Amino acid sequence: MKKRKTNRILVFVAIALAAFALLGSCSDEEEEQKEEEQARILTLQMDQQVVVPTSKVRVTLGGTRRVEANVAEVTIVGEIGERSIDETFEQGLQRAGDVGDLYVELSASEVLWPKLEPGASGRFSGDLQVVLGDVLGNERRGRLDDISWRFEEELRPEVELDVPGQIFANSSVRVDGAGILRPEEGQTQAVIGEGEFVADAGHIFDLDGEVLPVEWTGDRERGELRFDPAVIGVHPGQLEATIRFENHFADGTTLQETAGERNIVTSLDTTFIAGITPEKASRGQLVELQGRGFVPPPSDEGYGMWLRFEGTLTPSDPEADPHTFEGSSAAMGEPWKVVSDEEILQDVWYRVEGRTLHGLGAAPGTFDGTITPVLYDAHGEVQGLSWQGEFEVLPTKQMVYLKFLPSFTTALDRYGLVNVEREIRDRILEVVHRDYAGINIEFVDHPPQDFAAYATVEIGGPDPTGNQAFGFDNTYHDQPKDTGNLHIDDYLGGINPETGEAFNNPYGGIFVESFAAFSPTIHPEMGHASERFDDIFGPFMPELGGERVRATEWPEGDRVDEIEEAIRVFANVVGNTTSHEMGHAMGLAYFEGDWDQPGMRYHNLAGNGYIMDAGIERSFEQRAELDGEGPETFSPENRAYLEEILPLE
Repeated sequence: MKKRKTNRILVFVAIALAAFALLGSCSDEEEEQKEEEQARILTLQMDQQVVVPTSKVRVTLGGTRRVEANVAEVTIVGEIGERSIDETFEQGLQRAGDVGDLYVELSASEVLWPKLEPGASGRFSGDLQVVLGDVLGNERRGRLDDISWRFEEELRPEVELDVPGQIFANSSVRVDGAGILRPEEGQTQAVIGEGEFVADAGHIFDLDGEVLPVEWTGDRERGELRFDPAVIGVHPGQLEATIRFENHFADGTTLQETAGERNIVTSLDTTFIAGITPEKASRGQLVELQGRGFVPPPSDEGYGMWLRFEGTLTPSDPEADPHTFEGSSAAMGEPWKVVSDEEILQDVWYRVEGRTLHGLGAAPGTFDGTITPVLYDAHGEVQGLSWQGEFEVLPTKQMVYLKFLPSFTTALDRYGLVNVEREIRDRILEVVHRDYAGINIEFVDHPPQDFAAYATVEIGGPDPTGNQAFGFDNTYHDQPKDTGNLHIDDYLGGINPETGEAFNNPYGGIFVESFAAFSPTIHPEMGHASERFDDIFGPFMPELGGERVRATEWPEGDRVDEIEEAIRVFANVVGNTTSHEMGHAMGLAYFEGDWDQPGMRYHNLAGNGYIMDAGIERSFEQRAELDGEGPETFSPENRAYLEEILPLE
């Protein structure tokens, strides 16, 4: 009896433990399912409440920068008055830029008015849902609850305006009220009934019937009335006019405000540059010029602005002669970007002529002189007030934008690593920065905001040629080798016909799908395949019988060590290839005599574990930093070359 009782207890304990394990397993599975469902949720954004016949309502699908899809299913459910709405339809997808989020654009005239039938003035209240399927077969969905659209067939501007007694060329004055049009809908304008501009120089502009634009600032209740130089010119003088506001819709409809005309009297003052921030930068870098009265560079509008540089540029190299910009040899340049009449973003400009750099950014040194805004319109040129001081030109800094394309994410899914993309990208940045440590170069995964000239390296999926290349530098500047790194705005990606003609391959970038060629299982025909590839990625690649990394097993889970190693190895190979191709773009490999005449040798003559060795000399283990091999470095000759062209400050 005692033994039987003991057995019963053991059986009960075993059953309880099994049940507990089952509950734990279910809990893990439920948690995994919950996280995977969370990853498939789209964050929808929309900022429009008033809809007119020319509106294009944009719904941004947050979290889709790495998603490849063409069509979305849109469902709108709600009410207009007492009438129920339940509409489902397909809508094409667009992307904000090359690598931005996807969005759907709902045309008021083609989609919303026909489907919702709001009439001349109706209000919709309800929900909007978007469902899309990407190329990997994943369904993603998002929802906006409690949206409200007010449909208006006739939207008139109802605004107030207070013009100060002093304005500047291209300056703006705040407009408050209601009914201001969005850019895609048309243009809210101030129409001049009667008016004239009398310049201090003596000429007169007859302004009867001219229009001044009211620019969109993100709010229907606030805009900026811009004193367009195409209307009143750029010369100092006096403006007096009567104006009324109108909405000019994209379909040709015009609606006037109900208020009458109002008078404006003001004077246009002289353009000036007040300061520069920062007061030192390298070639291609952007600085900010502050002042008033800035207008865009010359165009077909009949007006424009130049910047005139006068002074002396003293090189940091004591053996180099100073360069003087004055009189007829003063340097004239267009503004890089006029942000407003108060701000210019200006690059430290340079140009390449043959094998020589020219311009303010040609060599490190100090510029001591003036920068003068020079404006013109149909009545001639007018000189603004100058900035005077010193500006330091720093040694060249190479900025590199690693542009991860949506196809990079698709490729990661092949390796089973899509759920650790952020960690892989972070490690790639670590690798390239380590490879170029001590060199004046910076890698980022977003377009630099403070440089006008920077290199771009596309990191995508398949090799477009089908040759399974790991990467290719398709830049070309009259000659294939840019010794001295004269061109700091290279683009390694897309198609370059010149490179295609010279090397029978126009495509550039990094092609991460090609790294599967290292697998002896997938590509047994490849002589450079390595069993270590299958060891590292076999647990995750479906092609090798593996199971993809799940969202729930990183950074905690049973396979965390294997996942961490896969992240490290994959990023090492991509980073190593990126360092190699970017080295080509900057003139590597370097050989004696290249300064005088760039040669046609692009790799080190022998393989010694260096980054610029030929691909056939660089094994998977070396690139991946496995089994005691790597990391690869630059040869002494290549390292000395990089330190010469990109010295730290």
